[in-house]
Amino acid sequence: MPISRRRFLRNGGLAVAAVSLTRPNLVASAATFITKGPAKKVVILGAGMAGLVAGYELKQLGHDITILEARIRPGGRVHTLHEPFSDGLYAEAGAARIPEDHDLTHKYVKLFDVPLEPMYPSKLTSLRFDQGSRREVGIEGFTEALTQNYGTGLGGDPNRWQKIKGGTDILPKAFAQRLADKIHYNSPVVKIDQDERAARVTFLHGGIPETISADRVLITIPFSVLKTIDLPGVTGRKLDLIKRSRYDAVSRVYLQTKNRFFEKKGLSGFAFTSDDVEIWQPTWSQPGPRGILMTYARSGVAEKITNLKEAERISSTLSELNDIFPGLRETFEVGYSKCWLDDEWSRGAWGFASIEFYENKTSDAGRLHYAGEHLSSWPSWIQGALSSGLRAVREIDEATA
Repeated sequence: MPISRRRFLRNGGLAVAAVSLTRPNLVASAATFITKGPAKKVVILGAGMAGLVAGYELKQLGHDITILEARIRPGGRVHTLHEPFSDGLYAEAGAARIPEDHDLTHKYVKLFDVPLEPMYPSKLTSLRFDQGSRREVGIEGFTEALTQNYGTGLGGDPNRWQKIKGGTDILPKAFAQRLADKIHYNSPVVKIDQDERAARVTFLHGGIPETISADRVLITIPFSVLKTIDLPGVTGRKLDLIKRSRYDAVSRVYLQTKNRFFEKKGLSGFAFTSDDVEIWQPTWSQPGPRGILMTYARSGVAEKITNLKEAERISSTLSELNDIFPGLRETFEVGYSKCWLDDEWSRGAWGFASIEFYENKTSDAGRLHYAGEHLSSWPSWIQGALSSGLRAVREIDEATA
């Protein structure tokens, strides 16, 4: 059965899941692969990080690729919000943190000259609400709370964490720029089929069904969405595991303020609440007087927020954060929310399919291949999507037909 990100992190997820992958296979550039046969026609479903890296490297190897993406943008759950904020401010709806040991992520960051900066501020104090008390702590106290709740995979030394300056979506956009003529946006997949000679994908283009055939199809669509698609080409145990998949809820609520009044009180805007909700100030390194305070709630709290209407999400969060940062209500300007269960093309924030699926037992896969953070040693991370995408590149490149 699927497991939550918290449990995965607590259990030391890499050791649990990496039973079938070796690090050399993960970090090897596709450019070093030896092509085993003629160029193949490959259709990639999804322009998230797994689909983008696979498309980029397969193209480098000379394969004919087409990427079908339901959204009108690349990146999937890597999504930076620029609206409705003022003065060019931005905040992350999805992936934000990059740890220093995620070598694949850093490889492509460096390859595309994507700028990095510290994830956390080194000045001012953060807040912790645990054991019935309110404590002002350094940023290491904030990451210590993450360690205690989610394990070292999410906490530890705050200096080991970075973020992409300008927004995390700069990375998928860098891939997409190099695949511009290969990506078809606003093209949701409705059917996946195959036989001994070819695989076929039916998708909507302008609301009209079209079918494309290929030698190989790489499916990077989250299983939470994939199980709603017509899948006559997927059978046996794989279909069963897809249908049984679960994805965790995550909600984020954003409050823009006229000024960063909390900084004048010596507070960084980061906090960890008694119900395990993270509070970030993503604008601490951004110019201008305005600021954004945002909440990051996981399963248990996220569903409650998701069930509210947009105005209620903002008003309830405003009340809660005003108790933590008195004066917020007077400086509040505009709010926004992102609940990943509501996202039509994600239907959840992250998942882990199963060890069985992760181990890639593809006896019933035929011409279909799978990738995504849910099929990696790093579920929910960009690193996981990239590693699974590269594994699929190897599988496709080495396929005999």
